Amino acid sequence: MTTQEKARAADGYPVERNLARRFDEKLRRRSVGDHREPQSLAQTREKLERFLSGRVDGSFEVQDFARLSGGGANESYSFRLVRAERSDELVLRVKAPVGICITEVEREFQLLRATHGLIPVPKPYWVSTDPDDFGEPALISGKVAGVPSPTQNVPHATGLGTAYGPELRPLLAPQFVEHLARLHAHDWSSDDLSGFDLPRPNTTDAIDWRLAIWNRAWDEDALGPHLTVLLARQWLAENRPVVDHVSLLHGDYRNGNFLFDEESGEITAILDWELGYLGDRHSDLAYAMLPGWGHPDDNGRYLNSGLVHTDTFIADYERISGLSVDRERLNYYLVLNLYWAVVSLIGTGPRTADARMTELDVMYNFISGLGGYFIGELNRILAKE
Repeated sequence: MTTQEKARAADGYPVERNLARRFDEKLRRRSVGDHREPQSLAQTREKLERFLSGRVDGSFEVQDFARLSGGGANESYSFRLVRAERSDELVLRVKAPVGICITEVEREFQLLRATHGLIPVPKPYWVSTDPDDFGEPALISGKVAGVPSPTQNVPHATGLGTAYGPELRPLLAPQFVEHLARLHAHDWSSDDLSGFDLPRPNTTDAIDWRLAIWNRAWDEDALGPHLTVLLARQWLAENRPVVDHVSLLHGDYRNGNFLFDEESGEITAILDWELGYLGDRHSDLAYAMLPGWGHPDDNGRYLNSGLVHTDTFIADYERISGLSVDRERLNYYLVLNLYWAVVSLIGTGPRTADARMTELDVMYNFISGLGGYFIGELNRILAKE
């Protein structure tokens, strides 16, 4: 254990070093009421052109610069970068100063580089951690064609997850499982993952660091105590499983977080890598199986992420990845994912809104109600333990 790791452990929160710095920055900004001032489209475009001038050889032109909807609290822009020999459709994402989860843009960029060519992800171009560039950390990647949900003739799911309907589902489901299996089986040892602490296999390092993130977030953000949070926290600490195989994890792998072509049913890009980390494959699997994302099929059988039945999901994943799935560990990571959902939704979200540190204050207060749903799920599972 390094001196830095010992210092973090002594604080009671052995959070990965880059994320620990983001926690410290969040507290500093909250204490002084420091938040990013809104930028006009012209101001952001000017900053983009200045940034590119130091990275693009020769003359270039930024065309069709426009603000994109979505992206949560992050500001997202699409543009065309035109050079003498080529033209690229790109996306600029300027990170929110404080969001519903602690993230770090360098890690996200490195995950995109590690997975580009392995599974469909936007091509990473540039990353900036210098506030002089865009005011906040930012990332530029390729723009990928596709839609996150069907545009017509498909009813909405009863839960939060996207529904795909009987025509798209059999096309998307096998790809959804295959991409996750290939991600987890990938040998990342030669990838540049300098923004990550590297957990040791056959230890609890990875789960210790994740628990530290959500524990610290709750302790710093929650507006009041909650008995279910205390119970879940104790159960998670007492039942930590050893991580036998350390995988690259997406962290938010579910329906709605990928793009697809409606005509062919091909998944064109897996999005939203900001919560990715190195850890136990069961965490991604359990997350995709959360009850909030899926819905029953016409026969009443539950479709994980609105796409695939559990037995099929597990069998196909094991066949493609060559990695086994332990149902007991799946249950542990189901509790962990519900725990972090509660921390984010009824801890960090309302605190961030109360401090007026985001443009999504109304939404963060609104979705705190979903935290109550996940509290109920935690109570139901832990009552059986």
